[in-house]
Amino acid sequence: MTEIFKMPDIGEGMHEGDIANWLVKVGDVVKEDDPIAEVQNDKLMQEILSPYSGTVTKLFVEAGTTVEVDSPLVEFDGDGSGSSAAAPAPQETAGSDTATTDAPSGEAQIFTMPDIGEGMHEGDIANWLVKVGDEIKEDDPVAEVQNDKLMQEILSPYSGKVTKLFVEAGTTVEVGAPLIEYNGNGAAPAAASPAPVAEAPKAASPASPANAPLTKTTSTGHILAMPSVRHYARKAGIDLSQVPATGRHGHTTLADVKAFESGSVAPIAQTTPEAAPAPKADKPAAPVAEKAPSVKATGAGDRREAMNPTRKVVSKVMTAQHTHIPPVTNFDQVEVSKLVKHRAVFKEIAAKQDIKLTYLAYVAKALATTAHKFPDINASVDYEKQEIVYHEHVNLGIAVNAPTGLYVPVIHEAETKSILEIAKEIAELATATREGTLKPQQMQGSTITISNIGSARGSWFTPIINGSDVVILGLGSIVKEPIVNGEGEIVVGQNMKLSMTYDHRLIDGMLGQTSLNYLKSLLADPEFMLMEI
Repeated sequence: MTEIFKMPDIGEGMHEGDIANWLVKVGDVVKEDDPIAEVQNDKLMQEILSPYSGTVTKLFVEAGTTVEVDSPLVEFDGDGSGSSAAAPAPQETAGSDTATTDAPSGEAQIFTMPDIGEGMHEGDIANWLVKVGDEIKEDDPVAEVQNDKLMQEILSPYSGKVTKLFVEAGTTVEVGAPLIEYNGNGAAPAAASPAPVAEAPKAASPASPANAPLTKTTSTGHILAMPSVRHYARKAGIDLSQVPATGRHGHTTLADVKAFESGSVAPIAQTTPEAAPAPKADKPAAPVAEKAPSVKATGAGDRREAMNPTRKVVSKVMTAQHTHIPPVTNFDQVEVSKLVKHRAVFKEIAAKQDIKLTYLAYVAKALATTAHKFPDINASVDYEKQEIVYHEHVNLGIAVNAPTGLYVPVIHEAETKSILEIAKEIAELATATREGTLKPQQMQGSTITISNIGSARGSWFTPIINGSDVVILGLGSIVKEPIVNGEGEIVVGQNMKLSMTYDHRLIDGMLGQTSLNYLKSLLADPEFMLMEI
């Protein structure tokens, strides 16, 4: 069946775009969602993806041509005429749909990696809950998947017999990549065919870097890689021009970047093959050599323990956040004698409602009020679109330490909740985190975060910004210290230590301190806080 792919609108108000580079040629077999061209409009350079699977039989324009939206670009499975070949499509579609619909459950079905969290691009297969040969029913749990936020069971969308597991436990898998084959013969049909192609060159890369596939660039020097891959590379501080590409048509894939990051492939030689490999091989090997002595057991009492999935994820995320974001931390303190007295009165009232009223609840309410008043600190940045997102509600993340690692459950719409409601929710979320019963939706959507070390008698620190947030507040201890009161007398006061860390790309120092000053005014006087809510 002939299909004609027409020029899509890749940007708001776009009427035309330039075909900067073709990523396919006549004769290529393309799958749905494969990148086929790079298009430049007034706003950006962007890859466009194929809506069809099939063989390319005609390219309607040459690279460098300006094409209007809805003009024909690519013919699939035609005769190369590009004429009325697309007309029969509606008649043939019915027959095609019937064939698809009639496919029995006994035919091979491929379950691909689902998106288990907001904005998730990949996840780690922590544990398989099934094996080849198992008979599975729809909605049976098949694997435990760890992403940046949580560990979660994923459920089977099919009923049938497991005939192939595409990856081993511990593997990082991109969303949309094949996981399980049902009712097949274990030969990895269709969906798995790219895997061997990608792995073969990588196996040879460490041994012969000179023969490694080169990273392909366009005529403008633009490296062929998806935006998500470029984003990951930027966060990891990796130069894509050094990464051997194994993807289709010279594309650099996420697997390529991670292989380079781990040191399992050598960088691309920049000079002659003889001179370049030695120093280049040393570069990725250096961190490996440095890490080994730091954890190597040498004494009789030393032991080695595998890092749990949560710790692996936390390590990766924290490194990326700290590398990618230029943070600034303002250290301050506020005298909270009035707050201490207020809590002493209402703590007993809260206890009668089975609510533990902590200072954290007061700070959470004060921060939610501050974030609502200063929307710039309750924002995030979409770096792909180069847009600032100002959130309507304050979704407050609370960092909680659990036996398996650090989690950040979220109090949604915190600006609408009372101090007692927040205190109750904090306790419930903390309990669920430590018991391992936290639900995915309870981990999603934070817009600003609190990290509390006051309970451990900590003072000032530099917390790392969480997720896509731009601000995190570090809460320290309340310390009895000498202060100068309004009459100029030195008396014993109670100072709460505060550390506000913010993304300096969005938040300037003046805004950071101004919002912190307002937060302090709320904490200094609970009656004023109640007037402002």
